[in-house]
Amino acid sequence: MSNQDQRKAMIQAIKDALMVEIKGQQLYSHAATTATDPEVKAMFQMLANDEESHVKMLEAQFKPLMEEGKINLEGFHPAELDHGSQGIIPDGFKKSIKRGDFEMAVIGIGCNLEVQAISHYKSKAKNIDDPDLKQLFTWLADWEEDHLTQLRELESLYQDAYWADQGFSPM
Repeated sequence: MSNQDQRKAMIQAIKDALMVEIKGQQLYSHAATTATDPEVKAMFQMLANDEESHVKMLEAQFKPLMEEGKINLEGFHPAELDHGSQGIIPDGFKKSIKRGDFEMAVIGIGCNLEVQAISHYKSKAKNIDDPDLKQLFTWLADWEEDHLTQLRELESLYQDAYWADQGFSPM
């Protein structure tokens, strides 16, 4: 692959990653503005903020990629860019969980988005030759796995509450 072709592939990889992150950010932002429970609102806002930090990091890679043909991860510290591993489900929220069709739907869609993002990032990390871009996609995959773990826990809590409301609990 020529340098020009490699550069085009890297640009497309960043663009694709941006679309993945923007979709998640928009979903969670909308959920945060629509939710009425303050705990739910805060949880969705935290997810939206994480996705927004991913968007900003990806956007910051365009300039060095366009000017130098490579990305620049200098100054990026993964622990400062994502807070998903700290847990997105507040304890107060877990205690007050009840059947909420809207929240259940957003969480289900969020799980699907996170699964797609993880698959996308792992595939890109595996197939990209550039070590910095490979690192970037590895970070993104790890962050989205943290989000997915939390969302699946929340999805399970909602499903348990739903089944209890329907008289199918305890099972």
